Amino acid sequence: MSQNIFTVSNICQVISDLRGESTTNTNANRIRAISNAEQDFARRRFWRIHRLIDQAIGTGDGTTSAFTIGSSTYPYRPKGLFELFVGGTTEDKRYQVVDEGRFKLLFNQDNSVHIAYEYYDVANDVWKIKINPTPSNTLAITGSYYFMPPTRTLTTDSIPCYNDHIIARSALAAIYHAEDELSKEQQQLQEVEQLIEEAIGIENTPAIGQTISMMAIENSSRPMGIGTY
Repeated sequence: MSQNIFTVSNICQVISDLRGESTTNTNANRIRAISNAEQDFARRRFWRIHRLIDQAIGTGDGTTSAFTIGSSTYPYRPKGLFELFVGGTTEDKRYQVVDEGRFKLLFNQDNSVHIAYEYYDVANDVWKIKINPTPSNTLAITGSYYFMPPTRTLTTDSIPCYNDHIIARSALAAIYHAEDELSKEQQQLQEVEQLIEEAIGIENTPAIGQTISMMAIENSSRPMGIGTY
């Protein structure tokens, strides 16, 4: 098992150890608490461990301009589109990712501009990306995006996280809350916040010899990337 990948069973073991239980409790209440804790952690920010790179999104047919993004295994999350390419993954195939208002502005200025925006299709309960120009027939659409962890229901489900105690202690806080053990709940929440701060430090600090960019991806001919910083 990777040092950043844990199973629900692993987390249940940590919770039972913290509670001093002689055997590992894997009942449905524990699993739900773990699932909720994982999703809460994911909502904190766009973590690199929740980013999928170069995913096949669809293939152009010359008429379709909106494509579903995400799956039941890796559900798309709002504002999760990291980059988008149509017809290849070289820099000249990159599409600028913008919000809907800017999409319309840029389209009205030049209807051939390579742009895309995300939107929620409420009728079908899926996230989609609108692409301009409409991808031609056979062109592959490739994207990188952040996912929101799905609901965990099995002890064998995998949970990506920098530290298993982030999920375990967050779930344990919810368990203590349900048991009306509010002082114990607060103690666990304080531990969780400290661990999350450490995880944020990992995310924000470049490794030795590594450079982190704090600006939009750009070239000299046209704007690229998510936005302007």
